[in-house]
Order: sequence, then structure tokens, then C-alpha cells
Amino acid sequence: MKTQKLHIIPYPKKVTLGDSDAPLTFKGISTTDRSLADHISSFVSLVERIHGVSLPEGEGIKIELDAHLGAGEYRLSVSETGANIAAGDEDGATYALSTLIQLATPCECGNGIYLPKIEIEDKPDCEYRALMVDLARKWHPFETLLGYVDLCYLYKIKFLHLHFIDTQSYTLPSRAFPKMPTEDRHYSFEQIELLNEYARKKGVEIIPEMEVPGHAKSMVIAYPELFADTPVGEGKVDDYALFFADIKSNIICVGKPGIMDTLRTLTEEIIAMFPDSRYLHIGGDEAAIGEWANCRDCTAYMKENGIDGVRPLYTEFIKRMTDMVLELGKTPIVWEGFPKEGSETISKKVIVTAWESYYQLAPDLIEGGFRITNSSWQPLYTVPRGHRVVESGRWTPEEVLDWNIYTWRNWNKKTAAYEKPIIIEPTDQVLGATFCAWENNYEGEIDVVRENLAAMSEKVWNINSDMTHEELRSSLEALLPMSKKITV
Repeated sequence: MKTQKLHIIPYPKKVTLGDSDAPLTFKGISTTDRSLADHISSFVSLVERIHGVSLPEGEGIKIELDAHLGAGEYRLSVSETGANIAAGDEDGATYALSTLIQLATPCECGNGIYLPKIEIEDKPDCEYRALMVDLARKWHPFETLLGYVDLCYLYKIKFLHLHFIDTQSYTLPSRAFPKMPTEDRHYSFEQIELLNEYARKKGVEIIPEMEVPGHAKSMVIAYPELFADTPVGEGKVDDYALFFADIKSNIICVGKPGIMDTLRTLTEEIIAMFPDSRYLHIGGDEAAIGEWANCRDCTAYMKENGIDGVRPLYTEFIKRMTDMVLELGKTPIVWEGFPKEGSETISKKVIVTAWESYYQLAPDLIEGGFRITNSSWQPLYTVPRGHRVVESGRWTPEEVLDWNIYTWRNWNKKTAAYEKPIIIEPTDQVLGATFCAWENNYEGEIDVVRENLAAMSEKVWNINSDMTHEELRSSLEALLPMSKKITV
């Protein structure tokens, strides 16, 4: 037997090639496990789109579940007698089939695929491997969301985190608050249902994100009587203390009587839209909390509850909000943003996305008992070209490959990760990472996402990856034509 590098991202834990370089031909796929039917259907569909080959049900490739294998684990054996896949669960089956797509080339006969003689044993180091797409600042047509699901499938990205709500727009539908969806910039209930079904069949889990208490202008504008403080006068726009200027209208009033009932109704509606999702991201960062000191309802709430200032009010609100999400049966995720002071009151079931190394540092969050994910601004963000942060709007795939899940860097001089990176000791409290596409339309971000998401997947699937820059580039050259066929 021999070993050599193949064009697979992320690279499997163990790969052994057979002695013969001659590829083997396969013209069908089958299973006896009904739970894998949708996974096979998704695989067949992508093989046809990527390789132009129809692969009907039949002999050749066989996939089954094996209780002896762990979560996300799979084994693949390709020989003259067939291609056999054993998977520990449905995730493992998805990852095995993704590997097959990357390995395959179309048969010259036009009705099958070539695969090398090979043995693979593989499983991810981290389950939390995510792509975040900002839908609220720049509108994304619905079809692009389906393409992102397919890209996640191809690169073995488990979660598609969708930033649905921000200052610029509220992109979810709503029956509870019919004025909330932004005109011409929101999806329908039918589209959300289709997205859920499409992702479920591809083994991708959607993480919906709302946004409170900051980045909430679209909500405040739609319903100032619910999200701004009690008006003086006749309840016109200028009568709300939190509504005098754009920045002030970008934060909700967290002391308003009944605010948590309103947020519970909204949260229940969003949760009901995504029944397959374990998580709900509530946002929680970059809130202009100084405005609460000028808010009649917030100051009254602080006085009534013995809260000494807007910073502890911020932490107290995050506690109220995350406790509510937990009561509703979901695991809340929140951006690093709430103060360290008082954070011991927040449930340690909450997951914190550590991104800027400014509000709270990763070491502090770990010491505080939180589980965290890494969204280091540098190099895990892409923004529009010409952005004040980075002229190219991106970092390179090689820079992503040089990063790891225990490292945070930032371009911003105000952050602790500016002069030198923050590096923590390996710990299971770091669950994984998210690559973030911010502030951009689909056309402006997709080329970067295709490249950098692949590099991030490698470094989260294989924490101690030894892939070189040259190997990454070589693999990208082989895989980018595939990714373009499913994300056009």
C-alpha cells in the first residue's frame, strides 16, 4: 500500500491508497438503512450537478450505519469488489459522501464515476464548524442560501449561521408582528420551510440569529411602542427618548414594562420557524448601552431592581434573554459583548462567540466557565472590498491555514489582540469556529467564502493539521470548480 496527499478538504485522519493507480468505476449507490435515503438523494443530486453524471440506486457504492463508530466518524473502503462506507451516524454518512464527491471524476462512458482504490478512516476534531452569512445588511436572494447549504455540505461545515436581523432590515417573516419584516427584504414562511428541509437533507443545521439589545433599528422603527421607552406626549416618533437619533433608535428599551413578554413572543416565533435547530443566536454585542441612562423606563427599572448603572443592566438583560431561550428548549449563543462584571450570573449552558477580543477576552470567558467558539476578526472575517479595515476585504486562505481555534488576532488598535495574538491552552471549552461574511452582497463575498471557508474547515476538522500552503492551493485548484457549480 502507499500513501500520498489527495485533493480533499478537510483532509481525512487516515488515508491509504491502493497499489494500482487505475481508477475503479461505480454506477450505483445503495443502503439498507432508511434513515440514509435523503442523504443518498442529496449525494446523487450533487454528483449530477458537479460531475454531470447520473448515479441511480444500484450496486457499486454501499453505505450503512455502524454503532461501533463515533459521532461524525466514517470509514470508506474502495476496492475491486465495491465501495463500502460505514458511518457512526447520519453526520458521518454526510461526511463520507462529501469525501466521495471530492474524490470522484466522471466516467468517460457518461453513466458512472471513477474512484481511486483507497482506505479512509476519518472523524472531525470539533463538531462546531460554521459559516455565518449577513443577510440583514445586504439582501441575499433566497437561492443563494440553498447554494450556501451545498457549499457547507461539500466542505463538511456542520452549521449555517444566518444573521437575519440588524439595523438595516428584518429579513424573517412574522405573523406575530406583521409590520416587522422589511419591505422587499424578507423571506417568506414557505421559503424558510424549504430552507429547513433542504438543509436537513444535506446534514446542515441552520443557526438563526436575531439581534438584541443593539443593532435593533429595524425592530424599533417597526414597533416603537413595543421596543422604545414610554413616550411623553402623543406617542409620535420624536416623543420616544430612545428615538431622537439613528444611533439611539438602534437599541431597544430593556426596562420597558412587558418587554420580556414581547421578546418571548418574538423568540417563540423564530424558534418555531427552525424546528431542526438546537441553537438560537441572540446577538448581544455592540449595544449603545449609554442611551439607557437617558431612558425613563430603563432608569426606573434599574432603581426598582437595585441595578447600579447601564453595564450591569446589560449583563442582567443578557441573563434574562438567555434564560428565556433555555426555557424554550434551545441553547442560546451570544457574541462576546456583555461585560465581565456580573457574568457569573449567566448560565454556563450559554455559548459565547469570541470575536473581537475587546469586550471580554477568550481567557476570561474560559476562566468564567463558558464554552466558546472562535470567530477571530482576523482572519475569519470577510467584508466588502475597500473596507476601512482591510482594503482587499479579506485575508488569504494561507493566513486562515496559519491560524488555529485557540488563537485570536485583530486589526483594531483598541483590542487586546492587536499587537500580538491571544493564544490560550487547548481546552474542550473551545467548541470550534465560524467563518463570517459581513456587510456584503452575495456577489461580493462568494469568491472569498469558497476559498477561506475551505481553509477554516481544514483547521477545525483537524486542529493539528499539517497541510502546507502549497497543498492547500493545489487542493483549492481542484475543488473550486466543484464549489462554483453549486454556488453560482
